[in-house]
Formats: sequence, structure tokens, C-alpha cells
Amino acid sequence: MKNLVKVVFIFALAAGLTACKKNVKDNATADLTASNLPVTEEMVLEETTVSSETVPTQEVALGTVYFALDKFALTADARKIVEANVQAIKAAGSLASYKIIVEGNCDDRGTISYNIALGQKRADEVKANYVRLGIPAANIETVSYGEEKPVCTEATQTCWAQNRRADTLLSVR
Repeated sequence: MKNLVKVVFIFALAAGLTACKKNVKDNATADLTASNLPVTEEMVLEETTVSSETVPTQEVALGTVYFALDKFALTADARKIVEANVQAIKAAGSLASYKIIVEGNCDDRGTISYNIALGQKRADEVKANYVRLGIPAANIETVSYGEEKPVCTEATQTCWAQNRRADTLLSVR
């Protein structure tokens, strides 16, 4: 388990990924889209060990994929993050020993039902790209949180852009 964390951490450093800033002032003249955001977060955001009856599980958050307003298609930058995540997943070990959860998220400017549907489309799009790059679909679950799990709560373009995302969690036994 510790080797997995080391591999993912080293991979994150090698890829030059940096943490996304949460407190950025709104620039009223800036045209903010997913393409001019910091495109990645630190590959290893958190690690928890949960002991089940006999097999401990480690959960590692991989790179975050960002989306443009009302979109679920991957940009070129987003595809790079997906590819980096796939490399980290494959480096984690045996395919039978892990599960992936892709969480779709939105900003708070649509209706609840719209945001749940859009979050699901975002999660499904990331999953489809993981499968295309060789990760078995049986290892991947998707969930939509709509606007329920914001990383930023300010009413600014920058903040909203940070909430339009798909998070990938890798659970390894």
C-alpha cells in the first residue's frame, strides 16, 4: 500500500502538477473558461485507510478534470489529466485490486436536476476515456453530486470554474 502512495506521489511530482488555488479574486474582464484554469490539482490530495473486516483499503484522489460552462466534453488539457490518471492507475498494481469512482460536479447556477444530469454526463465522459485508454469498465463507478460538493463557495467566475469538475478516487486493497 505504501508503494502505491509513493508511486502516485512520484508520478504527481514528475508530471509537475500543482494545487489549485481556492481564493482567487474575480476578474470581471477575464473570459474564464476551463482552458485558462489551472488544469490540475495535486495528484495525491488525501489518503485514508479504512479497515474492513480483513482487507484495509487506501483511497487516493487523482488529478481533477475541469469543464467549461454547461459542457461535458473533454478539452485537450482535460485529456492530458485523464491520461496521467490512467498511468497512475496502471502503476498502482493488479487490475483486480482496485476500484475507481469518478464524481461529476457542477457549479450552482443551474437547477438541481440539470446539475445532477450534467454532473453524470461529466463523470460518464471521464469513465469512457479511462475505458478507451485500457482501464476495465467493471473497475469504474460513476456518481453525480451536481452542485452539492463545491470546492469554492464564492459567487465569482473563478470559483464557479473550480466547481465544474470530475474528481477521480482510486481505492486500492
